[in-house]
Amino acid sequence: MPHVRLSRIVRVFAWTGLTSVGGGRYAFLYDAVVVRRRWVRTEEFVQDLTICQLLPGSTFGNLAVALGTRLGGGRGAFWGAVALILPGALILLGLAALYLRRGFAPTVVHAMHGMAAAVVGLVFATTMTIAPASLRGGRALLIAAAMFVLVGPLRVHTALAILLVAPVSLWLYRPQPPAP
Repeated sequence: MPHVRLSRIVRVFAWTGLTSVGGGRYAFLYDAVVVRRRWVRTEEFVQDLTICQLLPGSTFGNLAVALGTRLGGGRGAFWGAVALILPGALILLGLAALYLRRGFAPTVVHAMHGMAAAVVGLVFATTMTIAPASLRGGRALLIAAAMFVLVGPLRVHTALAILLVAPVSLWLYRPQPPAP
C-alpha cells in the first residue's frame, strides 16, 4: 500500500473538493487518484467505493476517509476528508446566505434543471468507467440487475434492497473449498 505525503493528499483532495460537481463526484476522485497519479488501482478504488456506498453518510465523504486511510493512514483519512469536504461546504454556506438574503430568480431554477441533466451524464460516464472492474462475470451482472430492478422499477427502498440482495451476493461469492 503506497504511503503518500500528507501535503499531497491534502492538495489533491482539496482541489478535487473545489472542482468536483454533482452526484458523480467520485469520478473526480477516480481521475485524481487512479488515472492521473496511479496511487491506487481501479480494483482498490471500486472496493473502497462499494464499501462507502453501503455505509451511512455521504459517499463522497466516506470515500475521502477510505482513500485517505489507504494513502496516508489515520492522518490521511482525517485531513483528506477535511480537504475534500471543506471547499464545497464553504461554497454552500455562501450560496445559502445569498439565497436566504435574496432568493433565486426563476432563471436560476431553469439553469439548475439543465445542470441536473449534465450531472446525470457525468454519473453515467463514471459508471461506465468503473463498471468493467465491478461487473466481472454472470454472478456480478445478476446482482447488479437485481439491485437495478428492486430500486428502479419496483421502487424498493435502497436499504431494504441491500438487505435483500446482500445474502444472495455473499452466497454467490462464498469461498469455495479447495479441490481434492
